[in-house]
Amino acid sequence: MKQLMAIGVAAAVSAGASAQSAVQWRVEDGGNGHWYAINESFAFWNEARAAALLQGGDLTSLETNEEWTWMRSWLPRILHGYLLGGYQLPRSPSPSDGWKWLTGGDVQRDWMVMDDNPCGASPAGIEDDQQGYLHTCCQETGWGDLDEGGWGCDLRLRSIIEWSADCNADGLVDYGQIRAGQLPDANGNNIPDCCENGGSCCPGDTNNDQSVDGIDLATVLTRWGMPGAKFPQADCNDDGAIDGTDLAIVLAGWGGCV
Repeated sequence: MKQLMAIGVAAAVSAGASAQSAVQWRVEDGGNGHWYAINESFAFWNEARAAALLQGGDLTSLETNEEWTWMRSWLPRILHGYLLGGYQLPRSPSPSDGWKWLTGGDVQRDWMVMDDNPCGASPAGIEDDQQGYLHTCCQETGWGDLDEGGWGCDLRLRSIIEWSADCNADGLVDYGQIRAGQLPDANGNNIPDCCENGGSCCPGDTNNDQSVDGIDLATVLTRWGMPGAKFPQADCNDDGAIDGTDLAIVLAGWGGCV
């Protein structure tokens, strides 16, 4: 028995949408500050989730009615064609029980309908080790609890990615800061380099004490003109030289960091 079963939401893809054309549910609009994008590639749920994780996000979890309403304002036909981040706990007693979002919240039944057998397939058992992932199948409005490729249905769909990580705990989603050029991401995986390398996400903080102050200024000034490879803590922009650019970074970042 596979541990996860996907919630497949049937949807029509918005013209021109792609994983690169992300939109934000802004805090000033009553949102959570998260970013969302459509992955146009057709894939099974596990493949779609793996692709989302590789991009620093995950399949989207619509835990509140407010998020669901906002999603429908962005994608009016959300009920026709996408994979979301929902799964059913193994050995659930019925098709509508035991459904969770990847973030841990319960799937709300007032706007999500679970059905083991919308396509009229036979047999239509419940958690009988013959079924795997929940996807849109033979009908636009139904979800079917079926193995990948089972019962003659093509279960590969587009998916919706959600970015919510805040690795430096500054109250802002990392993905948006990377897009704005505020946090470097040299390898393009949508995870700030400072979080991956164990360094500080505070520009100009040469000693990783979450503050840019006189100590950092002294570090740059006393290493002035020296090779960055020898004193990497003073080479704030990692360009191999300790110079005016590094001094400017320290001065621009002066003060405490979250």
